[in-house]
Amino acid sequence: MRYKHMEILCDVFLWFFDSTLAASAVVLLVMAIQKLFRHRLSPRLQHALWLLVLVRLLLPDLPSSPASIFNVAATIKNAVSMIHVEGSSLSHDISRNSEENKIPQNNHSTALEKNHVQPVAITLQDETQARQFSQVGYPLGVQVVSAIWFAGAIVFIGYLFACLFRLRNRRKTLTPVTDPQILSVMDECQRKFGIKKPIPLYTGDYAKSPFIAGLIHPWIFVPEAVVKELAPSQLLHILSHELAHCKRKDMWWNTLSSFVLAIHWMNPLVWICVKRMKAAREIACDACVLEVLGEQAATPYGLTMIECLKRFASKSAQPQLLYFWGTTNKSEMTRRITMIKAYKKGTYKLSALAVVCVAGLGVATLTNAAAPAPAPAISPATIAETGKERLLFNSSHRSYGSLEKAVKVSPTPFKVPDLPELSLAYVTLYLDDQKLSKVDIGFNKYEGKSHYLYDMVILPSGAEHDDALLENQQSPDIKKETLKLNGMDILKLTRVSDSLTAYFWEDQGLQYKLREFDVSDEEMLKVISSMKFPDQDMLKQYENQKGQFKTNVYDTEDLRYAQELLGFTPKLPMQFLEIFEASGAWAYYRDTDRTSMGFFVEFARTNKPGKWKNSFYFDQEKDTSTYEEIQKTGTYFHEIINGEKIGLKTTPLQIEGKKVFRTEKYKIDGRLSSPDEVDNVSYFWVENDLGYQVTFQEDLPQQQEIVAELIKAKPVDASQWK
Repeated sequence: MRYKHMEILCDVFLWFFDSTLAASAVVLLVMAIQKLFRHRLSPRLQHALWLLVLVRLLLPDLPSSPASIFNVAATIKNAVSMIHVEGSSLSHDISRNSEENKIPQNNHSTALEKNHVQPVAITLQDETQARQFSQVGYPLGVQVVSAIWFAGAIVFIGYLFACLFRLRNRRKTLTPVTDPQILSVMDECQRKFGIKKPIPLYTGDYAKSPFIAGLIHPWIFVPEAVVKELAPSQLLHILSHELAHCKRKDMWWNTLSSFVLAIHWMNPLVWICVKRMKAAREIACDACVLEVLGEQAATPYGLTMIECLKRFASKSAQPQLLYFWGTTNKSEMTRRITMIKAYKKGTYKLSALAVVCVAGLGVATLTNAAAPAPAPAISPATIAETGKERLLFNSSHRSYGSLEKAVKVSPTPFKVPDLPELSLAYVTLYLDDQKLSKVDIGFNKYEGKSHYLYDMVILPSGAEHDDALLENQQSPDIKKETLKLNGMDILKLTRVSDSLTAYFWEDQGLQYKLREFDVSDEEMLKVISSMKFPDQDMLKQYENQKGQFKTNVYDTEDLRYAQELLGFTPKLPMQFLEIFEASGAWAYYRDTDRTSMGFFVEFARTNKPGKWKNSFYFDQEKDTSTYEEIQKTGTYFHEIINGEKIGLKTTPLQIEGKKVFRTEKYKIDGRLSSPDEVDNVSYFWVENDLGYQVTFQEDLPQQQEIVAELIKAKPVDASQWK
């Protein structure tokens, strides 16, 4: 479970990393705009620009747009990636050709011996770390940084809530202001700002500067010294400033900026951003006050601020509050006084041009780069080439029904048993950055009515076996033996409680594990002693199992083989509507008798994940009976997990000149489904004696557009790729 938690933490950290990088670009853009146009931007407009950055930092996901500023970065990245891929492909081909000239084809044993490197011994501490992190799909460095970021965010968020909680409790100890003269000034201020909701006023010696607090129910604090020593006209300036914060909802923006800083604490630009945002907020608030009080109040208002600084300034202010003179920083105070001195009536208001400019900048900065233009069908020029075949779906684990294909794809040769009584059950390759991380192979053996399944796992030397027997080999319940075979040590582990047994050994840079129930040591050692790198006869023995239920498609060779099994040419659009792309495909048997085959394609979002991994499925078969039954009865009979069929009403539609039937919403297993399972909707149509079905797992608004695109898609000509 802890590995899954670390995986989730790394996913969240990488989202944060992408988000904070994108926001950093917006921060730099806003800083550049303010630098270039500092004398032309009103105080309110300068603060509004920082709010765009705050929204960018807050939102976990944003829509794509061709107007986004990040399209420039995407274009540069794609160009660099293209150069890199072409260069890498060229060097890979040169390297591959040179290696093929040196090493005879199909002689995997010789190749492995030449390139074999002895594993390096590791310390107990390193081994422990490897065991902790080997099952997480991220490098150790990413996991460590993710943990540090998460711990820091928790500390900052905890500090923020502690400050808010402490302030809430402190309010109970403050003294409500009851002086009629001060309350009269407060009433006058509220009337000027059009605030009808009563706002409590407190005093005491809690802080040296006045401030406003409270998100839902705001309240204002004025220090006792300020109340006693300042004239009513000066109190009017102070209370007007705090009420301007209330009018502008600055308490919300201030709290959100503190929360953003807690999440993005690792980014130094965000610290600068929040500091400048708060300074801009105070200047905008001053402008709001002068807009209400009038241009003639500018000089007295500025003098009040200077007087307070001279008499009451303190550096003990809490950073998340909005103070009348919230800083003693000379440059920031100079900016505020300069703005107040030069204030002209109407400066605070945003002109129509300013609103348009902020809206345009918002579209450019609060959207992501548009998805690349979709290809209506598979194009040889746009699919990465791996060896002599083109990769369609780059899965980290690939299951095959043919040992020959697995050997061809695997970057590392491995041995298998050479026994004529064995047949291949399955083989799965696990690849990590084009390196082999694991192989799972199953071999069948039939003796009369008895069936044996030998399960083999192959790992690189030094990798950690995910095996309960090996992990608990020091337990009293585990019996450990060492067997000798052709100079090799075979570790045999048996769990006494249930007789579960596994054999472990190492050979030429690879670790092997073999397991089978109720088989003698003699039989297991016979299998192990026959292990060798497969030759042509062995590859033929373990050839494609044509009766397998599912044939996965990863590259163009798999696609041609699937087409051969299907007996028809399927459609396989890889990407469309700038939102969805094919994420997997396979040919499969639609019935238990294995007489009818279909072609299944999964589609997922490219812009953001939905509730489920895949958004919809595209099913194709050489059978139109389902469509004909719907056309005749108006009902689709859907089979659920227990074999029962449920009738679903359908609605006829006209899409791209085809009569298409859409079902009502249904759950995949009807009444047996859990309440939180997603509702499905299916569409059916026929083309050239082929039946098509699309099933949506999300309530997408583009459903009929997607169906139209699938109808227009052309069948794939897999023979064009060699």
